[in-house]
Amino acid sequence: MARVVVTGTSGSGRGDYISSAVEGMRSSGKGVETFDVGSMMFEAAENLGVEIPEGRILNLAPSTLNYLRTTVFEKILREIPNHEDAVVSTHACFRWKRHLLQAFDFYYLNILSPDLYVTVVDSIASMKSRLDASPHWRGRLGLKDLIVWRDEETFLTKSIADFQRKPFFLLPARQPADTLRRLMWDRSAPKAYLSYPMTHLGDRAQEFSERLKVFVSELRKRGLVVFDPGEVEDADLLDGRVALDGVDRADVEAVREDIYDQIVARDYQLIDQSDFVIVYYYVPVMSPGVLSEMTYAFSGAKEVYVVFRGPESPFFRYYSTRIFGDEDELFSFLEGRPAGK
Repeated sequence: MARVVVTGTSGSGRGDYISSAVEGMRSSGKGVETFDVGSMMFEAAENLGVEIPEGRILNLAPSTLNYLRTTVFEKILREIPNHEDAVVSTHACFRWKRHLLQAFDFYYLNILSPDLYVTVVDSIASMKSRLDASPHWRGRLGLKDLIVWRDEETFLTKSIADFQRKPFFLLPARQPADTLRRLMWDRSAPKAYLSYPMTHLGDRAQEFSERLKVFVSELRKRGLVVFDPGEVEDADLLDGRVALDGVDRADVEAVREDIYDQIVARDYQLIDQSDFVIVYYYVPVMSPGVLSEMTYAFSGAKEVYVVFRGPESPFFRYYSTRIFGDEDELFSFLEGRPAGK
């Protein structure tokens, strides 16, 4: 039996990700049940005769919200033993009217005692687009609000997981839905962070991108859970590849440093939750980002495996556990690794 709590801000893509993951698990014959706390709170309010206009639930008094949440978690605790596997979908917090609202209850989470916690995240541009498509969210939150909320949601969820001594995973919404199944059912599956150059590729960018996609696909076919930092593309907003209605360049520039800092912090979290790091360095371009990730992983006692064709450096070699001349050499090595190592 596996129980997982999945959090994520509004607009993160959490609901769609869970739906895809659960659909895949059910297709394999597993009786997975989903408990969506938000939907269940509306249902509980309706059963109690409390009318909540669309988009106004967060305007309720804290005592009313706490009562509805308590009612929902009491129901979840009654029903969850009837299911072999369960996914509880909830917020960790809400950012509403420029302040923070609690969205969980430590008491019930302790009783539930899930096997792991997951936070689904997406790029700020994708979050903004989804929220602006919703009448009760449109125009309420700026880029800075979304950046802060995404960070708060991750921080609170990880803090709860750490307090309960449970695993925590940050999952990009573009991560294969099968990853949630692997984390729930196949906990010995090897987990790898993929590090690679993202900038200064020049006219080799397209060629490298296509080769990288094939490489990632091959790793996943071989049973690895791969955490790819490129699956959260905040940099697209900074360099103008993505434009948002109602958001001008001044708005973007105002959050540039926030986005840069969160990219680093997020990638380090992805490294922390991985068993080892795979560096795909197939272009003759030195990348400060890759070298920083290698140093962070190596200093955290992670093994760093490198597929390398680029300018050599004693520092680059120092922070590599092993360097491979091509993909096939790495694949052969990985096939001989013990599971979960």
